[in-house]
Amino acid sequence: MPPSEIRKEARESLNGNWGKAVCIVLAYMLITFLIGFVEGLAGEGTILYSIIDLAYAIISVPLSFGLIISFMKLKRGEEVKAFGFLKDGFSKFGKSWGITWHTFVRLLLPIVCLVLTIILMTVLILLGSKSAIITILGIALYIATLIYVVSRSFLYVLAYYIGYDKPELSSKECVKKSEELMTGNRGNYFLLQLSFIGWAILAVLSLCIGMLWLTPYIAIAEVCFYDRIVKPEVKKIDEEVKMEE
Repeated sequence: MPPSEIRKEARESLNGNWGKAVCIVLAYMLITFLIGFVEGLAGEGTILYSIIDLAYAIISVPLSFGLIISFMKLKRGEEVKAFGFLKDGFSKFGKSWGITWHTFVRLLLPIVCLVLTIILMTVLILLGSKSAIITILGIALYIATLIYVVSRSFLYVLAYYIGYDKPELSSKECVKKSEELMTGNRGNYFLLQLSFIGWAILAVLSLCIGMLWLTPYIAIAEVCFYDRIVKPEVKKIDEEVKMEE
């Protein structure tokens, strides 16, 4: 599953749809900008600021889920509107938070390990450890733990896609299914993300204007990645059903 092939498929899917894709990103950015603007008016440290911040934290999950759904529809040639992610996301409010919760539970141990590693390194710094060996071991432990957390998180990147495609599955089942599908595919996903580094640098150099095109490019590529993993699974299920018949 070479990243170049997935990116090519993503570009082909976006051919003639770049306008819609950019409008979706702009709509999402507009909402986040308005929330930030209102927070700025409220003033940091005020009760209103805290309420808005909490509200955004609550709605950010279904908004992100809705954004994924919009790009899945766009890639599959379905009708999609700029602000369609609002309806799609909030209509699956419970499902989106359920998936987020079960993902968090499965990542709790790696997160705890990372926090403990950070605490350990902080203590060593406060104690003024001058031992080069201890410092190197501390850094190595932190990097190893970080890699462990990221690697584990890759197992659940398909949960939201499955949540949309398989509404009959519970949130827990979506997370578990993602873990099954991503086992053996985390390396491919990492290489796909890594292949966008050059584009990300160019987007930053363009004062982030390029993110309007890079964001949908990456999003559609992730949908292509998901479809490529799911298709063999669907074929396998169809074959098993035929054998039973």
